Amino acid sequence: MFWIQEFNRWYNCHKEYINEKSYNTETERYWYKHKLLRRSYQTIKRALPNMFHYLGNQAIPNTTNGIEGYFSHLKNHLDLYRGLTIINRINFIKWYIHFSNEK
Repeated sequence: MFWIQEFNRWYNCHKEYINEKSYNTETERYWYKHKLLRRSYQTIKRALPNMFHYLGNQAIPNTTNGIEGYFSHLKNHLDLYRGLTIINRINFIKWYIHFSNEK
């Protein structure tokens, strides 16, 4: 897939920068200088095996609009019962999902 090839090419061009470390000689510890960039790269790399399933399966939507709408309805219903304890909120969500799936 072209996107993955370009992602790997980008990493190979910039890997020295991404993996650049700073050292503390007193404590003999190190840390990555570009921590957020490195974390972003690692997150995408770990997600790659599951990122493009929708291309091969037409039943999977290519946007998250449907699930975002579902969760916004759930949040609106939860807002009606703001005083629920954590346990009751969890049970509310379980029952909400159960009855939504029955429709």
